[in-house]
Amino acid sequence: MSHAALVPAYLFVLPWSLQHLGGVNQVVINLAREMQRAGSFEPIVLIDDWNAPQPVWEHIHGLRTVRWCIRPFGLRMGIKERLAFGWWLRKFRPAFRGFCEQHRVAAINPHYPGLSVLTLDMVNNNCAPSRPLILSFHGADLTGLRQSSAEDLSRWRQVLLRAANTVVCSLDMAQRLVDTFGPMVHSTVIHNGLDAAAFVAMAGGADTAPGRPTILNVAKFEAKKGQDVLVKSFAELAKDFPAWDLVLVGATDQALEPMRALCHTLGVADRVKFYPDTPHQQVAGFFRRASVFVLPSREEPFGIVLLEAGAFSLPVVASRVGGIPEILTDGETGCLVPADDAPALAKAMRTLLTHPARAASLGQQLQRHVQANFDWSQAHDKYARLVNPGWAGTKPQKAATAGSMI
Repeated sequence: MSHAALVPAYLFVLPWSLQHLGGVNQVVINLAREMQRAGSFEPIVLIDDWNAPQPVWEHIHGLRTVRWCIRPFGLRMGIKERLAFGWWLRKFRPAFRGFCEQHRVAAINPHYPGLSVLTLDMVNNNCAPSRPLILSFHGADLTGLRQSSAEDLSRWRQVLLRAANTVVCSLDMAQRLVDTFGPMVHSTVIHNGLDAAAFVAMAGGADTAPGRPTILNVAKFEAKKGQDVLVKSFAELAKDFPAWDLVLVGATDQALEPMRALCHTLGVADRVKFYPDTPHQQVAGFFRRASVFVLPSREEPFGIVLLEAGAFSLPVVASRVGGIPEILTDGETGCLVPADDAPALAKAMRTLLTHPARAASLGQQLQRHVQANFDWSQAHDKYARLVNPGWAGTKPQKAATAGSMI
């Protein structure tokens, strides 16, 4: 019998393909790889796919994945929808129970929970024995739930109270969870991590010919990421720093074209470079070529790109929102400014551009901070102990500094 057959499985659940770009997928991929390395669990990634009524097995990013339809349970389904759901559920429930038994599933961990989680909760509760259900929220998923009706919130509150654990990536999100569902709903804060050495290696060797110095932003092109504030701040600095360019890398969304138009309006279109939908394996090269990193988000549950900037010892300016202050300490590992404040952002950027020694010191301190406190092995060990409290860990752990963290 192989070692993999002896190790219990850990079932990640995603609402989209593991091949898509995005931070949620990077979290799952890296946690799964740490499980493989540590030998704690054999990871399986279940992709909720309407077009797969039966399990379809694949290997993506070196991980075993299975596409399988999990019909969403809606409180306001009509009679025909409920009949169709009931017919499907009679087949899916024993099939899923058999799947968990065959693969020795030790825990079920949906990331970015949606309506299919209501179904998984229902099915899992009817399995004997049920598996620990661990819900991992990443930001926009919780924001969406906060806009739900009172009836929907009540149903989700019941699921959260039944779940073995609810994981959030920052103390800020933990408070948002309480604000949404009440103080009876508890969560565990597990910060995301980064394999800094591997990320740096992805950038390859140094460029043969250095380009123009650049200010870098890596974020999805959506309003909450605040790239419009960054463009306005850069326009304020552009005349004083004619050698510098602004580089924007991110997934296409509704703010991309308005951003391009703004650059033309402000007269900096030739100095702002857009790189939409860049594959993740190519993003490291942009960090290597950058001189300063800026994250002017209006909302940010965590900010894994700040860890990526730290891997390259880049000086950082970021908004004082969400989980960002849990990564950066103003004046020590970066510069924090109020969100939506273009003059304050421009002032902080100007300081870094005119004081290169100070900028380099901040970048080096951030690099040490990331290497010491934000690697995936620490995140993995905390997840592993949610299922197996006796898990010894892959490396010595520092004592937790907040009551809601492990």
